[in-house]
Amino acid sequence: MVSQAAYLANLKSYAKRRFDGEDDEDSRRAVRDLDNESDRGAIILAATNVEDMLELRILEKLPALRVDETARKSVFEQDGPVSTFSRKILMAYSMGIIDKPYRKLIDLVREIRNACAHSRQPISLEVPELQEACKVVISDIWPDIKDHDPKTIRMAFVMKCTFIQHYVLHGEKLEGKEAHLAHWEQLKRGE
Repeated sequence: MVSQAAYLANLKSYAKRRFDGEDDEDSRRAVRDLDNESDRGAIILAATNVEDMLELRILEKLPALRVDETARKSVFEQDGPVSTFSRKILMAYSMGIIDKPYRKLIDLVREIRNACAHSRQPISLEVPELQEACKVVISDIWPDIKDHDPKTIRMAFVMKCTFIQHYVLHGEKLEGKEAHLAHWEQLKRGE
């Protein structure tokens, strides 16, 4: 039998594993997982993947933290200076990883994630308040989105988070609906 401390340590270790976007099978599994989630779960996971990409890019620019696990943990975990999503956004902006418009966009994604994670009320894309906030995030993909089905809004939000990850990792902005959809098709083909 596993002692309580061991099973909790194992659970915490598993939960802290980051999605790095490098492993194609991990990518496919993550997308499948999002499909099986509730609206709340899909939004939380999609936004958390954006947070993970910010951390990955910050780590790339701080080489000492890549080799010193203790220092990395003191920066990114618990009460570290870059332990929260909002602090990662600010750090990425300060380091030139993201620009001001993306800082605002990612901050809105963070607010939406937090609302989903902390709402004591049932929350889904049937809730007008959540739907309206998500529509702001996806407005450059579907500027004409008004009375779309919540599943369409959810898919567009998840796609937009994927495009934000692409920008964070590569610095490439996708402009317009066609560019976003073309990139989405490439991702589905594993390119």
